[in-house]
Amino acid sequence: MWTVERPLFGASETFTTCISRVRDTSLRAKLASVEPLIAAAAAEYEAKACAHHLNEVATSVSVGGVVSKDEMIKVYDQRMASKEGPGRAIYDQIKLLPQGDRCPFCDQRNVSTLDHILPKTSYPSLAVTPLNLVGACMECNKAKLSKAPQNPADVIFHPYFDDISGNQWLTARVVQQSPCAVVFDITRPATWDDTIYARAIMQFSLLDLARLYSSEAARELCNIRYNLEMHYNAGGAASVQNELVRQWQSRRAARLNSWQTAMYEAIAHDSWFCCGGFK
Repeated sequence: MWTVERPLFGASETFTTCISRVRDTSLRAKLASVEPLIAAAAAEYEAKACAHHLNEVATSVSVGGVVSKDEMIKVYDQRMASKEGPGRAIYDQIKLLPQGDRCPFCDQRNVSTLDHILPKTSYPSLAVTPLNLVGACMECNKAKLSKAPQNPADVIFHPYFDDISGNQWLTARVVQQSPCAVVFDITRPATWDDTIYARAIMQFSLLDLARLYSSEAARELCNIRYNLEMHYNAGGAASVQNELVRQWQSRRAARLNSWQTAMYEAIAHDSWFCCGGFK
């Protein structure tokens, strides 16, 4: 749900690099023969992604009936993702694109792999297309599975083509219990249409972000308890709230939709929490 700078590598260039060391001459010739189809698929993909209609890209079991799905998966696994593969340098540079080495799908864990926005098992022509590859954490990569989107609401937000950072959509609330907890949800901005909202809800649930963020918030609440007690002892609830508002504003300035921003806003404006609920 967070944007990433697009890779500069072209689909043809990447595919040609990946197959450059194929020793079997007949296999290499067969792979090289579908390069125009790889380029055409990449062009269609970019056009559909720009229009937010990736669900309209057709699935297939081969590239033009010439190169099988399994052969294209091997091109990715053995000749791009493999550390000895000729395309590994491109793989590594795409991995470096997410800001701060943070997974753009959860904005929490570090990037550890490349994720296929449209899965290579259903879209073999896009197996090594850079615009279809995004640096991600292993957990989000596994959670997305290999499901082809059937309608616009099924399409994962594409870090290269979708930008929803201008609106606040991640919110939180305090659960008044002992120990207290913070739970997270999606709140629909006025500028979102039904499809964008449906996509956000789907992705938030698919990646289990509510659980992830609540777990991280529990650790953060434990870490700040001592500081809040010092403020409470010195100036009561008002001092606690002032400190939390400062923390919220600092995090909001850095990242509008981080779980930290949502958490600090929630606890700063919860009177029960500021009056000692944090203890």
